[in-house]
Amino acid sequence: MKEVVIIGAGVSGLSTGALLSNEGISVKIFEKSSKVGGRTTSMAYRNHILDNGFHIMPFYKTSAVYQVLEKIGITSRLKLALVSDISFFKDKKFFKYPKGIADILKLSIVPFSSRIKLLRILAPMAFSSMKKAEELDDKSLTEITNKLDSNTKSFFDAVCMLAFADTPEHVSLGEFVRTMIRANPFKGGTSEFAYPDEGGYDKICEKLSDFIIEKNNQVKLNSSIKKIVIKDNKVKGVLNNQGEFIKADSVVVTYPAYIAVKQLFDENVFDQEFLSKVEKLNKTTSVVETHFCTSEKIDDKQIVFPMSEKYTSKGIFFISNMTDKVSPPGEHLLMAGTPVPSEYTENPEKIKEISKKMREEIAEIYPNFEKSLLWERPMAWKLVEAVVKEPGMVWKQKMPHEIKNIKGLYFVGDSTVSYGIGTDSAAHSSLLCHPKIMKQMETEQENFILN
Repeated sequence: MKEVVIIGAGVSGLSTGALLSNEGISVKIFEKSSKVGGRTTSMAYRNHILDNGFHIMPFYKTSAVYQVLEKIGITSRLKLALVSDISFFKDKKFFKYPKGIADILKLSIVPFSSRIKLLRILAPMAFSSMKKAEELDDKSLTEITNKLDSNTKSFFDAVCMLAFADTPEHVSLGEFVRTMIRANPFKGGTSEFAYPDEGGYDKICEKLSDFIIEKNNQVKLNSSIKKIVIKDNKVKGVLNNQGEFIKADSVVVTYPAYIAVKQLFDENVFDQEFLSKVEKLNKTTSVVETHFCTSEKIDDKQIVFPMSEKYTSKGIFFISNMTDKVSPPGEHLLMAGTPVPSEYTENPEKIKEISKKMREEIAEIYPNFEKSLLWERPMAWKLVEAVVKEPGMVWKQKMPHEIKNIKGLYFVGDSTVSYGIGTDSAAHSSLLCHPKIMKQMETEQENFILN
């Protein structure tokens, strides 16, 4: 039986492992951490489930994550809570987030003339093609937003926070158009979002891991790989941290390529031109996010986007309104987040300062917040997501799934060729890479029979 080793038990590694297990392929997944999930790992804190950053399943049942679950037949195992109660906040008023193109005309947060202008911009995007979107990958979304009035620009800021966890200047126009296409119900898309009803975004990875184990394959936690062994331009296996050799016909690397090529291979495996190209992918998006716990529900909404340059908070996520299973009875969990310069993530004072501003802003919006606040927990993250959406550095410029002249070596994850961002990009990468792995195995099997 063909053996595949996968390094990393995040969304991309487990998606790849599940797709292969479903085809009867023998899979061994090695994860250095004590639990599955990768960057979606959650943790228990004061009886609450805290996500490692805020994650959400875009496009609901048309998302790449959902497609993986459908292909292996386990969608019924993951109950999803719809996230659809989304609003803007401006001038002490809440405004409903538009769920479709038609809702733009009802977007009272911007003047009617601006709504017409907005509709003229967004409608052609939603009905465009993926091929046309690719022609816009080198352009920035700001080529459109800079020409708009301040209210309409704020609308784009909010959309970008929900879809990309970033601001328009960092978003490719092509990637934005692809997002509009995937959200268009007339082209088979949806504008709905979802979150695991059980709480914790890593529930997706847990379901995938369970499926892999049920297929008599392995997900080995607390297990690191030290080296991928390549001989005569072909993968032979891996060495673990104890120096044990594990034979494999194929190896799949799931963490960022610019890290992997430095850590897992002998120096002569890749030429300098290739290494330089991979290093260009070393770009990060950074955020500060603070979880707040309150003794009362201060709003029934699920997500609120404050719309004004004066607000540090770019998104307020009422996680216990998405599912009450993230919190114990009588307590409520919300999170505020904002993009920051990467150096802020290593400066505790900056993190505290930003968290304090976000707390003050929430108190301004919700007068009952301060007196009901039980505790807060600031966090800061560096995320390797910028390559997914930065103008000129979108999917075409990312790491390929296969390496020329090295048989059996594959890369998946959101730093490899795929649409979207974050977890959806990671799952899409696995869907794109899976046929390549299967083709290699089938070809080798045919050659073995012929010889």
